[in-house]
Amino acid sequence: MAGCSGGDSTPPDSSVLMEADRAFAADVAESGREAWVSWFAADGSQILPDVGEIRGWDAIREIMAGLDDPTVSLTWEPLRADIAASGDLGWTTGAYRSERVGADGEVTVAQGRYVTIWRRQPDGSWKVVMDLGNPTAEQTPRD
Repeated sequence: MAGCSGGDSTPPDSSVLMEADRAFAADVAESGREAWVSWFAADGSQILPDVGEIRGWDAIREIMAGLDDPTVSLTWEPLRADIAASGDLGWTTGAYRSERVGADGEVTVAQGRYVTIWRRQPDGSWKVVMDLGNPTAEQTPRD
C-alpha cells in the first residue's frame, strides 16, 4: 500500500497566519492605508457593509483613505486560523475595533468580527485575497 500514500500528511501550521494577521495589524497601526493595501494580493477584494465588494489595489486604496486620518484608528486581533491541507489557502477570524475622534472630541466606536482569506504566494509569503467585516453593534460614542 506504500504506492497509495498521499505523501506528507502533516497539517500546515496555522500559526503562520496568526502571525501574518498580527503583523498586518501592526503595519496598519504604524503606516495606515498604504500598509493596508500592501497586504492584499493584486486581485484581492473586500466586502464592506453598505458598500459591497471592491476589488484591486486602487479600489481598496480609495475606500480605505480614512486610515490616513489621524483621528481614526483601526485595530484587530485574530482569534482563530486554519490552512487548507493543500497549504495554499487559509483564513483568519477575529475581532476588530475602529475609533474616530470627532471635532468636538467625542470618540465614536465601531466594532465587530472579521474573516480574512489568505493565499500563499510563490515566495512563501501570505497575501489577503478577501477581507470582510461584520459589525456587531451600531457605532456608539465611547463613554
